[in-house]
Parts: sequence; structure tokens; C-alpha cells
Amino acid sequence: MSTIKDVANLANVSTTTVSMVLNNTNDKISTETRKRVIEAATKLNYRANYIARSLVSGKTNVIMLIIPDISNPFYGLLAKQLSRYMRLKGYFLYIFNSNNENLDEELFQNLIEDNFVEATFVVDRRVKVFSKKILNNNKIVFLDEFDYENKDTYTVTGDNIKGGYLAVKYLIQRGLRKIALALGPRDSVVSNRRLSGALACAKDYKIKIKEENIFCADFTFEGGVRAGEYFINKDIDSIFCFNDMCAYGIMDYFNTEKIKIPNNLSLIGYDNLYINNLLGTKLTSVDQNLSKIAEEAVFMIDKLIKNDNIANKNIFIEPKLVIRESII
Repeated sequence: MSTIKDVANLANVSTTTVSMVLNNTNDKISTETRKRVIEAATKLNYRANYIARSLVSGKTNVIMLIIPDISNPFYGLLAKQLSRYMRLKGYFLYIFNSNNENLDEELFQNLIEDNFVEATFVVDRRVKVFSKKILNNNKIVFLDEFDYENKDTYTVTGDNIKGGYLAVKYLIQRGLRKIALALGPRDSVVSNRRLSGALACAKDYKIKIKEENIFCADFTFEGGVRAGEYFINKDIDSIFCFNDMCAYGIMDYFNTEKIKIPNNLSLIGYDNLYINNLLGTKLTSVDQNLSKIAEEAVFMIDKLIKNDNIANKNIFIEPKLVIRESII
């Protein structure tokens, strides 16, 4: 493996000059010298040692993403979109999967110190117990909604109230009136926002969603199966699932019970995962626009890292409904 010294010898310059050219830190180096250094580095297939560079500069350009469940395809899609925009700005993504376990302040601080990260994206409701000290002393952008007393937190996420409204509005427009709701976890602000939007829409259209037709399905496939078991004997004609994983569980359970979607029951999800196009009955779902969320989040965290002013600390991205086959 070639070293910076090899590049310097081939280009007939000092290692300092090579470092300045490759890191673009000195604009006084002549065009001819720059060309020689770049040609030498290319010929030797030189790759910078980022670990060594970080020890010298004190910066790693690594941003951590904390997620609760890596098996959920939603988080994989989010990581993919984040990586896409981070690469354009020279950052690297480190993923920490909390595995749906509580993430306390000590563990969070150890993660930051041990992995030498510049900043952190958080999409895990279990961090809401963090103190103002942790939130104020670290560069954190939340990709989910949280109820923090500290109003100076930075957030980029989908507009969940509008998403919930959109879903129920479409069901009503299709002539469906006996609507059931499969919620996320009880302590999830995201789920509560979607519930607020759903109920607001029902009220606007003078539709009553019965309390007995609301079930907490916990954003999981298994929760969806439990929801299916709960709803099977209810007087309903449609279900709005607060995420696609839950919808998959409901579909699987109803399939075993010979209940056809959408012939016997209409179903709508949330997240618009790519799997929705692969199902036997393709799932209608609310799309959060992850690409836009990722773009705005990377833009915001880049400003935080550079200590630039951020005019809008809370950004909510407009969702849209992707219509497929699961609604009659």
C-alpha cells in the first residue's frame, strides 16, 4: 500500500505539500505542482489514512445514526438516503442499533467518545429522557418527533399530523366509514401525532372512530398480527396502520383467516417501504419523503458541525399518499 511519502517522492515535493494538495488546504500551491501531486497519487492508487488524519486534525467526519430496530426496512432506507447526502459533504455514517432497549445518558456519552463522532442523528424515542446538558452540549439532529422541555433541539422529520389526516381522508373519500386504527407504541410521539391527524380528519368529515376500534400495535409485524386478532370480530371496513410493518402483520394474519384485502377489508399503511410493491396485494401507504428528510437533515447537521447559524430548527416535510391495491 502506497504512503504519502511515496507520493511525495514520485511528485518530487514534500509530504506537507502532498497533504495540502489532497486536503485542498492551501490555495497558494501552483497549478503545476498540484497536477504533479494528483497524478502521482493516482498512479500509486494512494488512499488517505483517515484514521491517522483524524488523530492529527481531531476530526473524523463520522456522524452516528441511532436507530431502534435495524430489522425494520424503514431504517435501512433512511440510512441509505442519509449516506447519499453525507457522501456529497465528505461525511461517513456509523449506525448504532439500540435494539429497542433504553439508551441512557452514560451509554450515549460513551458512544460519542469511543467512536469519535462529530455529530449524531437520532431516530429512537428512548432518548427522550436525556437531560438539557446532553442535548445542549452535543451536536444532535432528531429525525423523529419528541416532547422535549428543551425547545432548542434540532429536528427534521415528516409531518405526522398531515400524514394521519391524509390516510383517513382517502379512506373516507373511498366511501369507508367504519375505520379502525392500528397505532404505534403508547409512548411514541410520532404515533400520537398520526392519531391526532386521523381523528381531526374524522371530525372534519363527521365520522366517528370508535374507541374500541383503536389498538396499539407497536410498529412491529408481531404487533400487526395481534391487531389482526383483535380486529377480526370488530364491525369495521378498513384499517389505517401507523406503519407498514404493522400492516404486513395484519395482512399475514387475515390471509390465514381467509379474509381478502381489499375485497373484505381495506388497508392503508405508513412509510411506503419498497416491499409494498412486492406483496400479493400491493399496499397503499403514506410516503414520508425520506430523500427530502435526509437532505434537510444532512444540511442541518453540517451547519451544526461548522457552528453556522440555523434559521429554522424544526423542519417538517410534507408527506404524500401512494395509492395501490389494498383499498377498495
